[in-house]
Amino acid sequence: MAGEGYWWAPLGVEEMHRIFADWPGDWGIAGGWALDLHLGQQTRAHDDIDVLLRLQDQAMLYERLAGEWELHLAEKGALTRLRPGDVLTSETDIWVRRDAGSPWAFQLMLIDVAHGEWIYRRERSVRRPAAEMYLRGADGVPYLRPEIQLLYKGGSAAIRDKDRRDFEALLPRMNGVERTWLRQALEAQFPEGHPWLAALKGEAAGVLGDRVAANERGDLPRAAETAITTRPYLKLIQRAAAADGVSFETITPDLTYRARKGRASFLMTDAELGLNPSSASALALSKSAASDALRAAGVPCVEHAFLAHPGYRFGSGADAAMARAMDALSRFGGDAVAKPDDGAQGRHVYRARSPEELQQALDAIYAVERHAAISPYLEAELEYRIVVLAGEARVWVGKRRAGSWKHNLAEGARSVEVAPAVRERLSPLAVRAAAALDMVFCSVDILDTAQHGPLVIELNHKVMLGDHYRQHPESEAELAALYRDAIGLRFERV
Repeated sequence: MAGEGYWWAPLGVEEMHRIFADWPGDWGIAGGWALDLHLGQQTRAHDDIDVLLRLQDQAMLYERLAGEWELHLAEKGALTRLRPGDVLTSETDIWVRRDAGSPWAFQLMLIDVAHGEWIYRRERSVRRPAAEMYLRGADGVPYLRPEIQLLYKGGSAAIRDKDRRDFEALLPRMNGVERTWLRQALEAQFPEGHPWLAALKGEAAGVLGDRVAANERGDLPRAAETAITTRPYLKLIQRAAAADGVSFETITPDLTYRARKGRASFLMTDAELGLNPSSASALALSKSAASDALRAAGVPCVEHAFLAHPGYRFGSGADAAMARAMDALSRFGGDAVAKPDDGAQGRHVYRARSPEELQQALDAIYAVERHAAISPYLEAELEYRIVVLAGEARVWVGKRRAGSWKHNLAEGARSVEVAPAVRERLSPLAVRAAAALDMVFCSVDILDTAQHGPLVIELNHKVMLGDHYRQHPESEAELAALYRDAIGLRFERV
């Protein structure tokens, strides 16, 4: 978008870092600056600076920035000033400046992330776990991974000269997994061919040769011959299983693999082994349904009341849904938490202490999610995650909140050790909760409250400890033992 309104004096990377240092959601530098951060040096001049944010976090975006900045929606060649209450329902760009007499300072690119995945809007078969979208520079600034940024550049309607130069500068510095992912993504979007594919295939062939040579020297375990992943947590799982003769075949890079041992095999998606019955996994996915099942089994838990989307065809209508929400807010003492009923990793979770805040929270949730749930807000500095495998508590993680009332590790909480006495006290509750939902392999989140004692918040049918592992790499042996046993149990059921 150029013309009379195209007057830029972009802020620098350090200034953007200061603005978003305490941002509670995921964010990262994008565009040309992201590639330069990956290279560790500035390779060319930049006309602007881009920051990537989740579309689902738009409600707090206006609240946090509008006091100092003007926000303008950039759409179809026009700029429109955003006002309080505006709700964006699709991926878009926002230009930001101090006031009408100031140049544009930075651009916000809003992307949709759902159920823990980023989905490429130009070719929806191209996906990536949201937790793996960003890397960090030496100074701690998060930036979009180079292969994803190059996909945005190479996947546009017209490849600009600076995009071509960026690709040529990055290609020698990309590893085999990054090149393979970019090649496969471009092939999915452009089955008829793309100008960058020849270079990517040539580089990939060289990398494959290096890996074969390394394997012949014995530098790589057999399980690494076909399974390539950039995700440390999946690498840990694959290394652990390799000790028992398990190999992995890549189906979707960084997401789906076929585990093989002898003539037996099974599919593993995002560390999900398939040990739980499908009905149990579906039940755990719904905050309200899981809460109802736990209470029916007499398991102490945090109540979650179901709030159907106003457009739900089996619902009772928008007015009835809002009346149910306000009744719950009153029952919970005027302090509640609204969240997607099937949400994960703390996305789109809002604390509401008035009817107005609850209305705003539900509007934000319903704009991007199917249904909502509401629960009482219970004060606690620590939340505990206990992993249960086949009726036994195996791993304990304490989550200490930092700068927020939320305990999500993906949003800044710290993983801390759980004392033996606390493990002994909470483990029976975790085991009871898993049994109540027929879960074989799961994690159970428990809030230890002063007023009500320990209460189960939710069960997760995917045992995702990647954020804990990143904070505590010394936990590898414990996690490896857990997954060796879980994968062994899965092969017994093939």
